[in-house]
Amino acid sequence: MFLRKVVAAACAAVVSFTGMSFIKEDDVRADVTVDQLYADYTEVHFVSKSGGAIDFGVDGTQIYIDTDCANDIELIIVDENNRPVLQGMTADGSCQFDVASSLVTDTIYYVVFYYTAEGIDYMQWDIYITKRGDGTLAMLKSLCYDFNVERCSELWTDATSLEECLQPQNDVDCDDPEVIAIAEEITRGCTTDWEKSYAIYTFIVENFYYDFIQVEDRYTVYQDDAAALLRRRIAVCEGFGNTFVSLCRAVGVPAAVSFGIGASAPDMLHNNDMIDDESPNHAWACVCLDGTWYHVDPTWDMGNAYEGSSYDSGTATEGEYTYNYYLLPVEIFSMTHKICDADTIHGIECSGSCGDNATYTISRDAVITISGSGEVVLPYGVNGFRFVEFAEGSNITSIGDCCFQDCDALEYVILPDTVTRLERGAFITCEDLEYIYLPEGLQYIGPSAFCYCDQLSYVYVPDSVTEIGDYAFDDCPWLVISVNNSQASGLTSDYDVDPLEIITRT
Repeated sequence: MFLRKVVAAACAAVVSFTGMSFIKEDDVRADVTVDQLYADYTEVHFVSKSGGAIDFGVDGTQIYIDTDCANDIELIIVDENNRPVLQGMTADGSCQFDVASSLVTDTIYYVVFYYTAEGIDYMQWDIYITKRGDGTLAMLKSLCYDFNVERCSELWTDATSLEECLQPQNDVDCDDPEVIAIAEEITRGCTTDWEKSYAIYTFIVENFYYDFIQVEDRYTVYQDDAAALLRRRIAVCEGFGNTFVSLCRAVGVPAAVSFGIGASAPDMLHNNDMIDDESPNHAWACVCLDGTWYHVDPTWDMGNAYEGSSYDSGTATEGEYTYNYYLLPVEIFSMTHKICDADTIHGIECSGSCGDNATYTISRDAVITISGSGEVVLPYGVNGFRFVEFAEGSNITSIGDCCFQDCDALEYVILPDTVTRLERGAFITCEDLEYIYLPEGLQYIGPSAFCYCDQLSYVYVPDSVTEIGDYAFDDCPWLVISVNNSQASGLTSDYDVDPLEIITRT
């Protein structure tokens, strides 16, 4: 729920449109020099809805298009103050244009690339180039490109990994009979995964509505699983991602939900803060077609909107949808998206320190194993796991401030008997967390410890707990919590959303 709330700012500024997002002069910063943005690639590979090639690249002083499916091509080169520098470059297929003589050295330009492929009109405007000191052209990369490539390393294409990307998980209820029936109806007559993916994406961007009410609403419980959303068809980004992935998996197309940051291309080029920021405000999906993973963002291609003052009294407005964020390569997707978790099923194998005397290791099967003693505080951005284990012989006594914050894929936790404290925000915004075992001997549950854990179903608070902080279980709408009678007084004071049920023990 927290992710769905904080996404409001990003969606209002960037997401809720299908037209072009032009750069404002105030967005251009001097934090980064152009030579830091030189890409190690000279070509990006777009595809049509059935896999046709549309390659955009630079070669010497020329830009070129190499395609087997695109026509009605038009290119416009624009500077960062939105002044067109070169126009009138048109073609009806593969082409090249000598443009370097019209550009200024080490100045950033973006290319507006219009084309039609298989009857669909596209507009790509997140292609950035510059002219080097030697007069040749270079493509520019997002500050987050290398980070995204590393995070996408968990998108494997072996048979076992792809099979795992067909299984149900929290909010991706691809085994639900209603979801399966709708998916089969949407893809009736489709013979390839390309056709199925396109049919499902079209169904979502054409029939769903972006919920501007939800992003401002602090008091209503919203569901974002596919089965519920296929009935209501009003949601925000996470819901669209869950629905796309559920429908794909239901008809045998490997897909995964992704989390990260949605931003403008100027921020991704100029703002050094983007490098370290790992606070997700957006969700989307990826799909594997013929052994290649592609990124899709139905939120940013959607034109329909649901607006008003309350859940059940809003007004639905239809708008035009596009396919500009469908099947994008990581080079272009990185211009507007930082990928914090590319695949919420698997983990990226890594290890490190998580306290003065504690370490962690994450395995491919998305299990984090914590070893050592004392307090545990995971490094910011370490969140690509589903299960937590504590190594035998460890003596972990405290889960530190915001230790598991934004661990959106975390599902189950069994704390060891040695833990006596859960500090402030220990599990805040663990949106997929369904169950946690709290040991007898636990004494302190800090403020907002489980705030926004909106899938949490049951918690037994042991009698040993002597203090429960403010908002510890706020915004946990499905939670049944069992507490000692002495712990119950004032437990939910000033909560935005109360737990489903409080069981008091004598």
